[in-house]
Amino acid sequence: MGLRTFSSALLLCSSLVFGSCSIPFPGSDEVILLGLIGKMRYLFVTSTTYTGALGGISGADAKCQSSKDTDAPTLPGLGIEYSAIIAGVGRTPGGAGWPLFAHTKYYTNTPATNTLVFHTSGSALPILPMDSASGIPGAGLNYWTGIADAAFTPSGNAGDCINWSSSLVTDPGDYGASGDPTIGAFNQGFANTCDQLLSLLCVRN
Repeated sequence: MGLRTFSSALLLCSSLVFGSCSIPFPGSDEVILLGLIGKMRYLFVTSTTYTGALGGISGADAKCQSSKDTDAPTLPGLGIEYSAIIAGVGRTPGGAGWPLFAHTKYYTNTPATNTLVFHTSGSALPILPMDSASGIPGAGLNYWTGIADAAFTPSGNAGDCINWSSSLVTDPGDYGASGDPTIGAFNQGFANTCDQLLSLLCVRN
């Protein structure tokens, strides 16, 4: 409601002066305003944990979207705006399907104070160490990433639980940890077994 009031005011329309007013794109004034002020990007870690059988990249995204209202109700945006920061088939860090943008700042909002967590390079990869010495919010939580090293190389089947379809103890999955401002936020240096229960790192895109 506030957005509509403010953005409508930007149109400087007054029926007293003009008699009537038409909006070039009815119903889109909120979108126009967001384009003017910019869209802030936020991060959260799910409290619900999962084995490596996430249902692929799309399944990981769906889990972030369904978790947003319960795990991060204070964060702006709808659940559908959030995706998992995870590598796999169809999602390459810095490339196809990657949910981070180049030269962009990413924040946490707990409970209502924007804290810069990290910003990205021209390749849309987090610049490390992070801006926040506390790293990713969500103390003590580990989350699946499928990222193999400090160059953000996708793990492939050597560390993505067979493209996030396996919950077997015989398959490996690379993961990161909250509270770590270094590459440890995305790769802890060794893989977990895919039967383990880990969270997901979600981002507004």
